[in-house]
This record gives sequence, structure tokens and C-alpha cells, in this order.
Amino acid sequence: MNNLFKNTFIYGFAKLGTGVLGILMLPIYTRYFSPAEFGLWDVAATTGALITPFITFELVAAVYRWLLEENCESKRAEIITTGILAIIRNTIMFNVLAIVFFSFYSFPYAWPALGFINILIVNSFMQQCARGLRYNKLFAMMGIIQMGITLLCMLFFMFVLQLRVEAFFYAAMISGFVGSLVFWKQMKMERYVSLSVYSKGLLKHFLAYSMPIIPGAASWWILTMSDRYFISAFLGMEMNGLYAVANKIPAMLLLINSVFSLAWKDSAIVTFHTTNKDDYYSDVFKHFFRLIITSVICLTLVAKPLLAIAVSSSYFDAWKYIGFLMLGTVFHAFSLFWAAGFHGAKQTNQIFWSTVVGALVNVVINLLLISLLGLYAIAISTFGAFLLTWLLRIKGANKLFHVELPQKDMAILFPLVGISIALPFILSKLWLAISIFFSILLFIGFNWQLIKNVYKQIKHIMKKTST
Repeated sequence: MNNLFKNTFIYGFAKLGTGVLGILMLPIYTRYFSPAEFGLWDVAATTGALITPFITFELVAAVYRWLLEENCESKRAEIITTGILAIIRNTIMFNVLAIVFFSFYSFPYAWPALGFINILIVNSFMQQCARGLRYNKLFAMMGIIQMGITLLCMLFFMFVLQLRVEAFFYAAMISGFVGSLVFWKQMKMERYVSLSVYSKGLLKHFLAYSMPIIPGAASWWILTMSDRYFISAFLGMEMNGLYAVANKIPAMLLLINSVFSLAWKDSAIVTFHTTNKDDYYSDVFKHFFRLIITSVICLTLVAKPLLAIAVSSSYFDAWKYIGFLMLGTVFHAFSLFWAAGFHGAKQTNQIFWSTVVGALVNVVINLLLISLLGLYAIAISTFGAFLLTWLLRIKGANKLFHVELPQKDMAILFPLVGISIALPFILSKLWLAISIFFSILLFIGFNWQLIKNVYKQIKHIMKKTST
């Protein structure tokens, strides 16, 4: 548990730092870019996230998984060399096909998008190598540095060069390129790359692990990102921009979850073969559940006054959808918690099947309801799909591990989530402020032990730094 908390703190430093920087830029983005422009970039970034698993065959995930349990330097070199050469081969083939395709068919921002995808692949590989080699502090620090570079480039491109949507592509590429170079130098990656240690046998093991993740990753993309395409097709690009802003508040919850998930995946894999893993997983989930649900209550209540300050008036109506989107985010987080256990068992098929079913439910609900309910249909489909995905993973995990659900906490906190979604629609500003105050007290009460641990960790780090 101490190692989990330490890694969570390290990752949290980076993720929360990048999250705060991103939120601070939101007022600037929503005043500079129209909803249609903001929506276009959102779709482009979403498309990049869809394509990369098919290019890399998810070998990035396999390299991280094998590195995490390997301490021998020669074996690490074999893992990294085998992974990097296979990914380079795949990336070259993709670029050749893309160049030929773009020579015959014209798409807006096609060439910047191609550059963005290439940098995304390289940077993702370097990040996962850093985690697998346990350069956790470097991984955390680079998250903040890359976000800082991105924001500085965005300001330059927006206010000096007067660029529009292409500013997002160029800033992301520069940040990813610089970050990859720093990762390479700091980890001395050249010592791990040698043609003589390339292993076809190891690559077969990688592919056996990663291939089931590819359709799973595509299905996960449908669950998390395909909503943008439904909105663009049925409601228009401007509504997609509104949805992108509405997702910024749930993204803060996902930020909290991603902080935990990075550390939790490491711990779930390392501790999977221990005798007390079920008790450990259950204890961790109890604290995780309290953190996520109380955060949802606070963020749902604060969303409306926050957007009134942070975004332009053309984006303000986004607050109406945030509470419902939060429900999907909760079960998104729970699904990822169980996924870490499946990675520990190297049973990625369970992740694949549960995700495929959830993705199908997401698509069906969107098609049936989006014309009737608009953006509310998107929130309902996401919630229903992730809830089903989580339930399927609970069932599929029974033979591998068992997590005891905190039923008393659920009985108290789940109804409060429903109340927090309704209150912004019916309360005045004063009573909403009072509700926010009590939600903060609720958060502190349920997470007091976690808060004390954070305080002790900060105190320990400050003491260590002073000496």
C-alpha cells in the first residue's frame, strides 16, 4: 500500500499540474476559438487516439508490461529493441499508405494530423518505457514540462502568428518531440537498443498479449470518444464544441482517476501473484470508491458557477450536461480499476469482450436516442455502456481475483450523486454555494485517512529535501 501511495503521489504531482494548466487555458480557448473550431480539434485528437493502436499493434502496452517485471539489463534491452523495431516497421508502413492516400484525397489539416499521429506514437512509447523502467519521477515531471511547452506554443501560435485550428497540431507536435528527446537522453535509451538482441520469439509473446487489446482499444475508443462523431453527424460541429467543454469537468475526475490508475496498474501487476491480493484489491477499491464518488458530488455542484466564470457565454449551456456525463465517468473509472487486475493476470481477453459489449450498447443507444434527446442521449449512452462494462468485468474476474464492494458506502453515496445532479437545476446561487460547502465537508469526512496520508507524504518529502 505504501508503494501504491508513493507512486500515486508522484503521478498526481504531474497529472494535477497538467490539469490545472489545461483548465487555466480554457477561458482563453473558448474566447479565441469558435465552438465549431474547438469541436474540429476535438474530433481530430479523437481520430488520432483511434488510429494509433492499429498502427502499433498495442506493442507499447506489451513493452511496458514486460519491463515492469524485468530487472536484468540485457533482458530489458531485448524487450525495448524488439518493441521499438516492430513499432518503427509498422509506423513506416502506415506513413507510406497515408501519403499515397492523401495524394489522391484531400482532407482538412491532413498533413499536420499525420505529423501529430507520428509524434503521438513516439512519445507514448517513451512514456511507457519510463514507467516500465521505473523512472516514475521523470515520467511525472515530463508531463508538466510537456504541458507547459504546449501552452507556450499555443499562446505564440494564437496571438503572434494568428493561427487557428492548426495551432493545436503544431503545439502538440513540438511538445511531444521535445519530450521524447528528453526521455531518450535521461534514460540513456541507446544502451537498450541493439539489432543483435532483437527477438522474434519475444515478439510473438508480445503479439499474443497485445493483439486482443487492439479491438479492445478500438471498442474503448467507441466507449470514450466516438460520441464526437455522433454529435458532429446528427447535431453539428458547434454542438461538438459545446460537448468538448462539457467534458472538461468530467475530465477533472478522469484526471484524479488517471493519477490513481497509473500507480494502481503498477501495483496490481506486481502484487497479482501474492496470496493476499484479494484483500489488498478490496481495501484499495474501498478508498478509491470514496475518493471518486465524493469528487463527483463536489465537481457536479461546482460545475455551473465555474463555467459561468471560466468560459464565454456561447459555451455556458454546457453545464446542463455535466452531471449526467459524470455518471459515465464514475463507471469508466471502475472499469479501469478491474482492467488493471486483468493486466496482472495477463488475461486481456476479458478486457476485450467486456469493452466490445459496452461499445455496442453505446452505439445502439446513441442511434436510438440522439435525435430525440440531443446531448443528453450521449450522456445516457456513456453511462449505460460503462455500467455494463464494469458489471461484466466484475463477473469475468471471479476466477482470477475478487474485489469486495463497499456496500455501506454505496448505499450512502450513490443517492447523494443523484441529488447533486438535480440541485444545480433547482437551487439559487446562494443555496448552491451552501451545497458546495457541505459537499466539501463530505469529501473531507469520507477521505480523511487519505488526506492524512497525503499530508504525511508531503511532510516526509519536505523533510527529505531540507536535509
